[in-house]
Amino acid sequence: MSSELQFNVSQLLQEYVGATRQYTYENEQLDLGDGSRLRITEGDVKLTRTKNGVLVDAAMSGNVTLECVRCLSDFSQPVEFDFAEEYFATVHATTGAPLPEPEEPDVFKINGNHLLDLGDAAREYTLINLPIAPICRPDCRGLSFDGQNLNDNPEADNLDDQVIDERLAALKQLLKGA
Repeated sequence: MSSELQFNVSQLLQEYVGATRQYTYENEQLDLGDGSRLRITEGDVKLTRTKNGVLVDAAMSGNVTLECVRCLSDFSQPVEFDFAEEYFATVHATTGAPLPEPEEPDVFKINGNHLLDLGDAAREYTLINLPIAPICRPDCRGLSFDGQNLNDNPEADNLDDQVIDERLAALKQLLKGA
């Protein structure tokens, strides 16, 4: 899956090991694969020529719209991360001849047109930096028994007005005492 975070590294691949390029970007979007998107507000990338390709040092910050696990409302979750990954060249930069496959499985590769796509790495690092159980705010009150958002309507949490299964009546009494 290609992304908007692509860099043509054909010139860099023809330079000496250690040569670098720096890029800054903002207001980019990255599809996370589940319908949600990372809106990158700021990012910096340093590309360094290595023996086998290009080392990427990246820093990104942005926002992802998530659903709160308590009240089920959508909210904007800030996310910020850094990563360093080596991208391996697949064709020789001057001759276009295919290069041997890297020995390690599941490595990032530079495509045959010398385009380095940060999308997959940025997607992976975004997903591992998102909370497992996202909460819109620390004091989120969640939903009432009848599905009303308690952050919008605090009175909806009155247990005396709720119809509760008689098998759970003892729990109702415990909640009143708490």
